[in-house]
Amino acid sequence: MENRLEKKVLAIVVTYNRSFLLEECIQNLLNSVYKCDILIVDNASTDNTQECVKKYLIHERVQYINTGSNLGGAGGFNFALKYAYQFDYDYFWLMDDDTMVDPEALSNLINVTYKTNDNFGFLSSFAKYTDGSACKMNIPTLSKKWYGDSFFIESCVKIEQATFVGFLLSKKILEKFGLPIKDFFIWADDSEFSSRIALQVPSYLVLNSTVTHKMKNNGDANFRVFMKEDSDRLDRYFYSFRNRFYIAKKRGYYQAIKFSCKLLVMAVLTLFMAKENRLKRERIIFKGFFEGLQFNPKVEFVGEKNED
Repeated sequence: MENRLEKKVLAIVVTYNRSFLLEECIQNLLNSVYKCDILIVDNASTDNTQECVKKYLIHERVQYINTGSNLGGAGGFNFALKYAYQFDYDYFWLMDDDTMVDPEALSNLINVTYKTNDNFGFLSSFAKYTDGSACKMNIPTLSKKWYGDSFFIESCVKIEQATFVGFLLSKKILEKFGLPIKDFFIWADDSEFSSRIALQVPSYLVLNSTVTHKMKNNGDANFRVFMKEDSDRLDRYFYSFRNRFYIAKKRGYYQAIKFSCKLLVMAVLTLFMAKENRLKRERIIFKGFFEGLQFNPKVEFVGEKNED
C-alpha cells in the first residue's frame, strides 16, 4: 500500500437553538473512522447549547466558539472559516447541526483527494433523508460536462453546485475563491459559494460518502412550500428571493430577466392560489425582487485587513 501523508481535517458545524440535533451530530463526528477535529460555531443560541457542548470539550478534538449574535447560516460559515483559517488544517468539512455523518463518510472523501491529487474545487457528500431516500434540498446540480472528464474517478460525479451538508474544501481553495457571502444571512449562500468555485475548478459529488440530513420534512424551499408555509415562517423567504436574484444577475442579463419573470409569475399565482396571508406573501416576493435589484454584497477573502 502506498505511503500517504495524513491530511488534517476540521469539521465545522454551525448551530442555532438545536441542541437536541447538535449532540447527535457531534457524536457522529467523534465516531468517524477518519479522525478530524470539530469546531462548533454557535450563532448565539438561547437554548441549552452551551451546556450540551460543555461535556464534549473534554475531547481535545472538540472546540466551541460563540459568534456573539445570530449571523445566520451564511454569516456563521463566514465567521467559522475566517477563524479556522489561522490554524494548520488541510481541509474544512462544512455542515449544519442537523447533518449526521456516516462513519466512513470522511474516509471516502479523503480517498478522492488522493485519487485526484488534490485537483478539485470541492467535494460533496451524498445527503440522504431519514428514510434513506435522497434529500431533495441537497440534490446537487450536475455539470453539463459530467460525462466528459479527462479522467474517471470511481464513485464521483462532476457537479456545478452543492450545499453545506458534508462539503469539503481545501485551505488553498478558500484562499483563492474567498469566503461565503455573510450578507446572504440564510439561503443560497452555499449555492453561490459552490458555483463560484466549480465554474473554475472541477468539483464532485462523492456517492459513497453519505450523510443523513435530519430535516423535519424532505422538501425544498420551492414555490409550493412557500404557498403552504405558516405565517410565522414566511419572512425568511425574503432572503431566498433576494439572494437567488443576486445569483441570477451574476450569471448574466438573460438569467436576471428569467428570474424576474419567475418572481412575477409567482406573485400572480399567489393571488389566486394562496388560501391565507396573500398580501403578506406578495410583499415578501416584491421585497425580495426590489432589494435584489440593488443587492451587491462584497466577497471577502481570508487574510484581508479591516474585515468587520
